[in-house]
Amino acid sequence: MATSTAPAAAEPQAPEAERQETPVMVRQLRWEAAGVVSVLLARPDGERLPAWQPGAHVELLLPNGLVRQYSLCGSPDDLSGYRLAVRRQPASRGGSEYVHSFLRPGQPLRIRGPRNHFRFEPADSYLFIAGGIGITPILPMVRQAAATGARWSLVYGGRSAASMAFRTELAPHRDAVRLYPGTSPGASR
Repeated sequence: MATSTAPAAAEPQAPEAERQETPVMVRQLRWEAAGVVSVLLARPDGERLPAWQPGAHVELLLPNGLVRQYSLCGSPDDLSGYRLAVRRQPASRGGSEYVHSFLRPGQPLRIRGPRNHFRFEPADSYLFIAGGIGITPILPMVRQAAATGARWSLVYGGRSAASMAFRTELAPHRDAVRLYPGTSPGASR
């Protein structure tokens, strides 16, 4: 969670672009934590993907007919690919199960977006709060805050340390990050 009284940053995407479908392919799948896989998507023709800002998400149009929204958690500076992360939810309506069971590198997909209903607002300081897979839209915000020199801290909780994705990526910021795995009493770094 970030608070600010500054005006919202300009959004680079027009509403028409948000609805436009873009062909992509799965470039990479990587385990980020127990039950969490990151998916790197790229255009098959190697062209750049549309620009996005921290807090943005895309709609992933899955081959089984499901459409699911996932936050972008890569770098807005790298438009060669979009990274998103998906926690497997066996009792869900099937999107996460499909991603975990059937997506493979090289597989073609389509996306819509990016859209941003969770904009990163300019401020002098930030307190980010994330739980579980909710870390995904926060990662680019943390990077942006650090890059601008703003003061920031992150409180990140999860069911267990093993289920908390991107801990290694957050490790260089250890003084600003507090991890609260549910299976461990108190704070952990």
